[in-house]
Amino acid sequence: MFERLRITAELKTPIIMRGFLTFDALMGALLFEKYEDVERAHADIPIRCVADLFHASAAQVIDFEKGSVSFIAGLRADHDIDPNLLKKNQAGTGTHRKMKRTKREAYGNVKNDYMTINATNVFWDVEGNFDEISALLENAMFIGKKRTAGYGEIVNWNFDDAPNDGVLTASGKPLRPIPQHLYKGDTSLPIVDAAWKPAYWNPENRAACYAPEAIA
Repeated sequence: MFERLRITAELKTPIIMRGFLTFDALMGALLFEKYEDVERAHADIPIRCVADLFHASAAQVIDFEKGSVSFIAGLRADHDIDPNLLKKNQAGTGTHRKMKRTKREAYGNVKNDYMTINATNVFWDVEGNFDEISALLENAMFIGKKRTAGYGEIVNWNFDDAPNDGVLTASGKPLRPIPQHLYKGDTSLPIVDAAWKPAYWNPENRAACYAPEAIA
C-alpha cells in the first residue's frame, strides 16, 4: 500500500550533495547495501513507479547556509585515470613496467572541492510504503557524499503527510527530474540534462528533463 509521505531527516552535521538527491536513489543505495545486487535493489524500492519514474522528490531544504570543504586524495591509475592514457610497454599489450597501476605515489594527489549545506533538516515528498521505507531508514545514519568524514549525519527521521505525489507540486512544478515525454506540468520552465531514474550514475539514464532548481 502506497501513502503520500513527507520524510524529514534531522541533520547533526552539514550535508554534501551534488545534483539532485532523489529519495528513490537513497532507497536504492540502502537496498544495494542489503543485497549487493543492483538489479534486485532497484526492483525492490518501496516507492510507486510509473513508466520507470519513481514518485519521489529530490531533496528539499528550506533554510540553509552554503559552505565549502576540500579533500586531498591520492590518484590511482585503476580508479582515476583512463588506462588508454598510460604509457604502453614495447609490445603494446600493457602499461609500461614503471607505471604502477595500483600505487598512489606514482601519480600524486588531487584536491577536490565540495559545497556543504548547513541546515536543520532536509526533506522529501514520496508516494511509498511506510513500513518498508521506515525499516530501511533504520540503517541510514548518514546521507550525501563524504559520509565517512562525518558529513550528513542524521539525528532522527520523521514522517508526516505529504501534499503531493512526489513528482509535481499542486501548481505543476517538478519536484524531481522528469523526462520530457513523461512530464505533465508547467512546460514554460527550462529544460536541463539530468539523470532521472536508477542507476543515476549510468549515462544511459540521462535525458532532457524538467527539474526543480538544484541546491548544489
